[in-house]
Amino acid sequence: MVAFILGGASWGATYGLGGIWYGFACGLGLLVLGLTLARPMRALALYTVPDVLEMRYRSKTIRLLAALLSLLALVGILGAQVWAASAIFEVIGLPGTAGAVLATLVFIAYTAFSGLWAVALTDFVQIILGSAGIFVAVLMGLIKVGGISGLRAALQNIKNLPQPATGYFSVTSLGPSLLALTLAATVMYTLIGQDFYQRLFASKNEGTARKGAVYAGMLLMALSVLPALAGMLAVALSGNPEAVIDSPKTAVPMLVISVFGGTVGAIFVAAVLAAIMSTADSLLSAATSHIVKDFYEGIVGEKGDEKRLLRLSVITTVAVGLLSLGAALAIRGIVELLIYSYDVYTSGVFVPLILGLYWRRATKEGALAGMTAGSLVAVLGAAGILNFPYWEYVYVSGALVSTVVLVVVSLATRAEPLEGELEEAFSVRG
Repeated sequence: MVAFILGGASWGATYGLGGIWYGFACGLGLLVLGLTLARPMRALALYTVPDVLEMRYRSKTIRLLAALLSLLALVGILGAQVWAASAIFEVIGLPGTAGAVLATLVFIAYTAFSGLWAVALTDFVQIILGSAGIFVAVLMGLIKVGGISGLRAALQNIKNLPQPATGYFSVTSLGPSLLALTLAATVMYTLIGQDFYQRLFASKNEGTARKGAVYAGMLLMALSVLPALAGMLAVALSGNPEAVIDSPKTAVPMLVISVFGGTVGAIFVAAVLAAIMSTADSLLSAATSHIVKDFYEGIVGEKGDEKRLLRLSVITTVAVGLLSLGAALAIRGIVELLIYSYDVYTSGVFVPLILGLYWRRATKEGALAGMTAGSLVAVLGAAGILNFPYWEYVYVSGALVSTVVLVVVSLATRAEPLEGELEEAFSVRG
């Protein structure tokens, strides 16, 4: 949700209507997930994506590696939530670092002492508040600026825009390469992200899992224009457009303050902050599931007692929250941090999971080799050893390398037959 609102608005301030594509990609990914994997994955009745990989390949090593990659991704994505929250506090006068620390402490506290059910309930309320806030802010902003024609005129009068004012009204302002790669990269992560599957696994039944993903995806796709417009309006209505351009993460709170003023604006800023928290608590819960289910129970080989698991969950929540704060302070960009965080996990896990579901010939040796090779490409790209013009090329290159390695190694090794429950589980489709 935070990427949809603040990330889309950040891109809107920079690219104009081209900023719709990140939010649209999030919705498209959920739609594809609902139409393809939601039902069969829910039918497995497991807890984590690495759990599925261990079941498919009968390899604890693959499970642990996948869990580690996913945990690293979740820390980075949580860092984006921290940095987004700090942008809200920055607008109301609290320095960015102090805001990041405060936001981290808040979502650590209420996630550590609640459960998945409480997280789901607060998500529902917070997402409604956040969506309503951005909708009203955009509507009022358009009225204040004089509609689309007024917005166009206002942007034309601003100097030193990141691109010509006319480019702000083109949905292809990102350029064809970045546009296509944004769609591909975001959809890929959505199809394997633990934060998405956690909700599928917790759904009442397979039909609910499918419908929930499809409806959520359609809603996000339909609303993806709102954050982009919010970013454009923030630039047009701000008394200091250069500040918004230089720090596009502040676009939404700046728009809200510009439209409603201090008092009422603070209420809507709180609504946006609530949307950020709705994402952060879910991610923390997902990270905790890896520690408890994949590492602790996966390594020990048996379930621990409830009190011990509860203590471990609380400790994990605090630790992951603090790591996310470090990630936020190290990489200061919302969408950039999100996509960098996706890179290593998606490059390593996407192909072994998808081919494992649909290609019986995939072997555990092939999956492990493909996962390692794809992740290595992503690490080299993130470190700058391999040069990519856009972050999304890391996804594509890592996935291609992973595919080639997995297929070659699988064909060179013996595939174990899928029998009994395993055969039944991986023969469910659609």
